[in-house]
Amino acid sequence: MELRRIAAAVGIVALLAGPALAGDGSSSYRTMGQYTDGESNPLRLVAYALAPAGFLAEWLVMRPIFRLVSQQDTAPIFSYTPQAGFDYETYQEGLSTGVTFEDPQAMD
Repeated sequence: MELRRIAAAVGIVALLAGPALAGDGSSSYRTMGQYTDGESNPLRLVAYALAPAGFLAEWLVMRPIFRLVSQQDTAPIFSYTPQAGFDYETYQEGLSTGVTFEDPQAMD
């Protein structure tokens, strides 16, 4: 039993220390836990508290509701219409609204 605990502890340490030991120290990415001025705002503490709640709300409430509403059988009941992705390749300004954008510098 003691041997299993030691093996599990060594495995956990290896998993946690592996990424830190794999680099040669010359990489330019920011490692986890490195403090920057972006974390100095006091409202960051509120974000730390609210982020898990928002994540749970999305996965436990909103996604199941979306799954229910977007089914073919229930879509007409909830007036759900799927949103098509925006196609940047075929978009032309002013096509649907009649509004065109002209460069004021080009008019001179």
